[in-house]
Amino acid sequence: GARSWDDALSKARFEFRWEDQFALSVDPQTAREFHDETLPAHGAKAAHFCSMCGPQFCSMRITQDVRELAAAET
Repeated sequence: GARSWDDALSKARFEFRWEDQFALSVDPQTAREFHDETLPAHGAKAAHFCSMCGPQFCSMRITQDVRELAAAET
């Protein structure tokens, strides 16, 4: 139901799977258009950040980096 859809979209966001985010959105075409307005380069579909925080301040990317560091220390 709605919970599994929301969880799938959240996971796609956290993993920077842009194409899955578009596909899972309520309006995929509009989601893609908004993305392309702010990050128009083709490589932006593989970017590990969005236009809201940018690459230096992306909380999702920072969280992933911290998890990787913690895993490497154990």
